[in-house]
This record gives sequence, structure tokens and C-alpha cells, in this order.
Amino acid sequence: MKMSMNTIKPILISLLFIPFLVFAQNGAVLPKAGFTPESPFYFLDKLGEALREFFTFNPEGKAHLQITFAAERVAEIKVVLEKRGVEAKGLEVAQSRFQAHLANAATIVADQKSKGEDVSNLAKELDDKLEKPKSALADSFKTEKRALEAKEDELKAQLKAAHQAGDTAKEEALAQELGQVKAQKELLELKEEDIENELEAEEEKLEEEMEAQHKAEKAIREAEEEKAELIDEAAEEGVELPASAFAEFDNLLAQAKSALQAGNFVEAKNLTKRAEKSLDQIEKTIEELEKKQEKREEAEEAIQEAEEEKQEVLDEARKEGIELPSSAFAKFDRLLAQAKELFVKENYQGAKQLAEQAEDALEDVDKEIEKLEKEKEQQEEQAKEEIEKLEKEKEQQEEQAKEEIEKLEKEKENKEEQAKEEEERNREQEEKQQEEAKDRDNEKEER
Repeated sequence: MKMSMNTIKPILISLLFIPFLVFAQNGAVLPKAGFTPESPFYFLDKLGEALREFFTFNPEGKAHLQITFAAERVAEIKVVLEKRGVEAKGLEVAQSRFQAHLANAATIVADQKSKGEDVSNLAKELDDKLEKPKSALADSFKTEKRALEAKEDELKAQLKAAHQAGDTAKEEALAQELGQVKAQKELLELKEEDIENELEAEEEKLEEEMEAQHKAEKAIREAEEEKAELIDEAAEEGVELPASAFAEFDNLLAQAKSALQAGNFVEAKNLTKRAEKSLDQIEKTIEELEKKQEKREEAEEAIQEAEEEKQEVLDEARKEGIELPSSAFAKFDRLLAQAKELFVKENYQGAKQLAEQAEDALEDVDKEIEKLEKEKEQQEEQAKEEIEKLEKEKEQQEEQAKEEIEKLEKEKENKEEQAKEEEERNREQEEKQQEEAKDRDNEKEER
């Protein structure tokens, strides 16, 4: 079914003006992302931008439009990171187009300069316009990094719980998931570094066309922002910087500001560059302190886990009624004491290793408990058999006693029967004798 021109025109007009309406309605630093590269309708965004570019006729407007498009790509990057993560294919598309918009803007400025035009004001306008999208882009990567770090901490806690519970299957699954999160963090850092390098390169092209005063002012402003970012980063990571950390930076930047006020713009910029370079060492110091803090936490956790594992072994032995010898934990206690000594000396790597060795030493205690449990079971089985044997002997003795009693009772009955019979015989004999005597008496009387 073909669309009429009357139908197409409203669609084209809406595609042409929708981005501006989004800016006006939201009033935000970034335009609304609209369709992202993950959407099957993303081609509509591209078509709308192509139409806007087509109907923009002067080079200055086209250059500004490229920065506007770049801001929209930043909005897309933000949405894709939040909803799909750093591994989303759409992130690569948005990043590539963002870099292309910056390059296009710089190319337009260079083309105008080659035609003899004064492009210093245009370069400054574009550079200033780029500041907010640039800041929003950095915030987007920082937010995603924090989310991944929070997920990493959560998985570490779950992994510890699974280890303590002895759930090997869950422990393996969590370890695998934790590895994936760490890989995502590394990928995020690589992408952030890549896009920052590209952004810096295109910014430098614009800066080359700016007036010296604008260059110096921007350099000072960015140096102050970089210092603030380092302070925030250190605070977030719990890193305490020495009071003198920024002494060189502050001194050089103060000189740069003085040079700027005196109209020495080139000197002001050069001093600012030196000030920024001094921040590199501070950044390295923060990274080293972060790594040290991470190792400290790992060592502290390893020591705590070893102590908890020992308590679990003691509880198990107590539950089974097993009394462990005093020497059972000798190796464990020695290794853990050494681990704590290294921890105090800030040798966190060594402390962690010794704590892990101490935990491994508990396996020997577990084996000893198993051995004692078996011995206890054997003793209980032997005692049970002995009791059964005694009970059987008792039953036999009772049976024999019963038989003996029955025998005696029978003998008694026999004797009583015999006595009774004897008595009966005696009585009969006596009666017979009496009868015979009576008969004799009668015979005598008859005579």
C-alpha cells in the first residue's frame, strides 16, 4: 500500500522537529534518548536527524547540529548502559555515531577556516556546547561503574556465605558470576578510555581554532574540574590524601590565573598544563592507595574467615562430644598469629596468604575430628556389644535360676507326695492293725 504525499509530509515534519520539542519539554542537560540502537525503530531517529541536517543550510548551523546529535548519542549511551549494560551491542553503535558527530563538527570548522573564515567564535561556541554532554557522558560511565561495584560487593558477600555454608555448587555459580561482573568492569573502563581519547582529540581540533584567551580560560576551568574529580574519587574510595597532595597543582594554577589576568594567555595555558600534569602523580597515588585498601580488605576478610572457620570446627567438635587435644590448633594459631603480624606491618598480601594457609591447616583438624568420631563410634559399638553380651548372660543366668527353682519345687512336690503317700500307708497299716486287734478281741470274746 503506497502512502500519499499528504501522509508523508506530516511524518517528515514531525521527524524534523521532535528532538527540539523533547529539549523544550524536558529542559534537561541531555535530550531524551528516544529510540536507542537496541530498538528496531532506531532508523526513524537516524532519518529524522538526516532531515534536520538536510534542512540546515549554513555551515555554522550544521556544526551546532552535530554537537546536538552528539548530545543525543550521549543520552542513548546513558539509557543503554542503565538498561542493557556495557556488553550491549547498541552501546557500540551509539559510541561510534557519537565519535562521528564530533569528527563532523571539527571537519566543518576546518573547512570554514580553509575558506578564509574566522572560526574562533564558532570553535568556542561548539566547545562550550560540548561541555554538558561531555560531563553527562562521564557521569553515565561513573554511575554504571558504581552499579557494577555494588553488584561485585553483593556477590562477594553471597560467595562468603555460600563458602561458610559449604554449598559448593552455589559457590561455583557465584564465583562465575563475580568473574563476569569483573570482566564487565574492565570492558567499561576500556570503552570509557576509548571514548575519552576520541573526545579529547576532537576537542583539541576545536581548541586549535579558538582565541588564546579562550584556550587559557578553558584549560584553567578543566584543571579545576579535574582536581575536584580526583578529590571526589578519593572520597568515594575512602582514600585519605595528605594535605600537601595538591600543593604543586595549586601553586602552578595560581600562577596560571595571574598570567591570564596579565594577558599572558600562552603562558597561562602552559602553566595550567603543568598543573594538570602534576595531577597525574596524585591520580597514581590514589590508584595505589585504592589497591592497597583493597588488599587490606581482602587480608582482613581472610583473617576473619579463618577465625570463623576455627570456631565452626570447635562447635562441631563440641556438638559431637569430642575433646580435642591442646595441640590440635597449634599450626593454625601459629600461622594466623604470623598473618596478623604482617597485617599490622601493612604487608597485606603476605597476611592474606598466611591466613589462607591457616585455614588450610584446619583440614588436618577436621581429619582429626573425623578420626576421633570414628574411634568414638567404635567405642560406642563395642560398649553396646558388651552390654548386649552381659544382658544375654544375665538372661541365661536367670533362665538357669528359674530352671533350678522349678527343679527344687518339683523335688519338694515329689517329697511332699512321697510323705503323703507314706503317711497314707502308715494310716492304712495302723487301721489294719487296729482292725486285726479288734478281730482278735472279738475272737477271744467268742471263745
